[in-house]
Amino acid sequence: MDGIHLSKKIGIIGGGVTGLVVGIFLAKEGHNVSIYEKNSLLSQTSSKTTKLIHGGLRYLENFHFNEVKNGLNDRSWWLENFPKHTKKLKISIPFKSIFSLTLLKSFIGIKLYEILAGSKNIGSSKILKLLKDDKSFLKDEYKTYLSFYDGSMDDVSLGNELIQSARDLNIDLLENNEVTNFDPNGMIDGCNFDKIILAVGPWSKILLEQNDIESQKDIDFIKGSHLIIDREIDSGIMFSSICKSRYIFALPYNGGTLLGTTEEKVNHPDLAEISIDETNYLIESYNQILKKPISIPEIISSYSGVRPLIKSKDNYHKSSRDFFIQKNESLLTIFGGKWTTSPSIARKIVTMI
Repeated sequence: MDGIHLSKKIGIIGGGVTGLVVGIFLAKEGHNVSIYEKNSLLSQTSSKTTKLIHGGLRYLENFHFNEVKNGLNDRSWWLENFPKHTKKLKISIPFKSIFSLTLLKSFIGIKLYEILAGSKNIGSSKILKLLKDDKSFLKDEYKTYLSFYDGSMDDVSLGNELIQSARDLNIDLLENNEVTNFDPNGMIDGCNFDKIILAVGPWSKILLEQNDIESQKDIDFIKGSHLIIDREIDSGIMFSSICKSRYIFALPYNGGTLLGTTEEKVNHPDLAEISIDETNYLIESYNQILKKPISIPEIISSYSGVRPLIKSKDNYHKSSRDFFIQKNESLLTIFGGKWTTSPSIARKIVTMI
């Protein structure tokens, strides 16, 4: 009957941030939700990020305007709904001269970033001269910097609150429960559901094909690695890597510095370990701008994760972080996305169901 909401029994395969947030949105709509996760909740790709809540400034270079705008809207959602675990973070890009074409292009890009955020912009960018005692860890040739604001998160405490919210909503959390069989008709390992949602990040195509379901999208398995350095930093720094083709972040993290990320193609999403080359790449890139270089013994820890990038017609460096939802009868499969945009994915799923 029109206007009457019918509760559905929904099985979600994948307990990363996307599966968890989708489950929470659906449970709030009155649906009966179960989440299957082969390991612990939020233990795979979702725990291997740069800890930023952001629209994706660098995606403006490839004209992904809608994707960036959605990300900025979702950034606002996270900051407003989880103020204990998220905050705005000042990030600076150092330059050797104020008369720099790169500085001008960066300033225009960041202003566009702020315009796309609209009323949800969280701070104004500025071009400032570096004083002698300001950012004194940078090499003396850096004379100015461009600052802007983005969001950051404590993903551990934020993840714990999401898991508690799921429990409060009576979502059935089935950890250490790997799904081996599912079909488009609503069957998961012999259990019937009205709808199934496949939210397994970079494993989406693999699991579809294992269950004889055609995948409408290809996935690029792109590994991103990070280092935690035993050196304190007050605010974020964004700078060019040694190859000049991408930017790297140095961000405050638990009294040290989080350094990342890399972008390396691998053959399978299970192959997520930092290599010696990646370690050297991150350290050498950071040392380009530092007075006092960092060294291997200052590395506290490292981690790697494989991004669920939808394959691009161009090279993978231009791949979008946008998402796509494939529909097969009672099965919805999520391709792409990232931590920040999981609320947008959840809203779309709610509407489709």
